Amino acid sequence: MKIDIKKIPPQKKEFKTSLDGLTLEGEFYRDNNLVKIEARLYGQVEVECNKCANTFIREIDDELKLIITNQIYNGFDDEYDVIEIFSQLIDFDDIITSEIESIKLDFDNICESCQMNEI
Repeated sequence: MKIDIKKIPPQKKEFKTSLDGLTLEGEFYRDNNLVKIEARLYGQVEVECNKCANTFIREIDDELKLIITNQIYNGFDDEYDVIEIFSQLIDFDDIITSEIESIKLDFDNICESCQMNEI
């Protein structure tokens, strides 16, 4: 799902999109020159165990708060993660893909078998 930044209204608008086993659902809106997304990312992702390297399915249910801008963002935000884009289009599939890659790199990717061996 792609949306032109110029077409995003200041009122909150609901959305829902899915990719590769994950669903991103929430609201987006314009706040001055920024686009804010408040959403829930949920579903399943196949990841590799950091101990035994076997793959397993990890359940995901995360809250995301994002600021999207096509300009350089000066400052820091404690509540929102900032994404700078180089076009006029916000691509929600790219956001999900980026989250999937972050999940796959997470140090907490330990399969059930390896967790049982730690006890």
